Amino acid sequence: MTQPTPPSPQDRQFARDVATQLDRRRIRRRLTRWSALLALVIAAAAYLRLGGGLGALGLGGGAGDGDEQPRSPAGPQRCAIQLSASDVTVHGRAMSRDAAITTCKTAPGTDIFPTGDVRHGDLEALQAALKAAGARDVVLHPLPRRSPDAPAGTPSGSAGPR
Repeated sequence: MTQPTPPSPQDRQFARDVATQLDRRRIRRRLTRWSALLALVIAAAAYLRLGGGLGALGLGGGAGDGDEQPRSPAGPQRCAIQLSASDVTVHGRAMSRDAAITTCKTAPGTDIFPTGDVRHGDLEALQAALKAAGARDVVLHPLPRRSPDAPAGTPSGSAGPR
């Protein structure tokens, strides 16, 4: 058999150049794949975090012309009524009993906080009037009780042992 002729120096250089180009392509493909994967992860995180829209940029998720009132991230607020023997306050504003019922009947829930001088019959009447007006989820919070062991003049604590 005859021996094959050894490759010439130009053939070796050509083979090195082809190998270099193939290596560059491989690195470029790998970089493109990792960049695309990173962009996908960032897009998924942005969707989960900002899924309702970008708000301030005008790129929101809802239809409208921007004249809407800003919404709280926690949703609609529950109505808080504080009842005493002399007055009724809703979110810190004094008003009549009927105005408080009208204000709180559309809220998603109503919390009634009695003070120490309120009559029990007033609480029951307010709770019944709210339910009759169609208020949903009316919660009557109990009066705070003073511990029997506490000396007179100390602030009220929670009822029962801890």
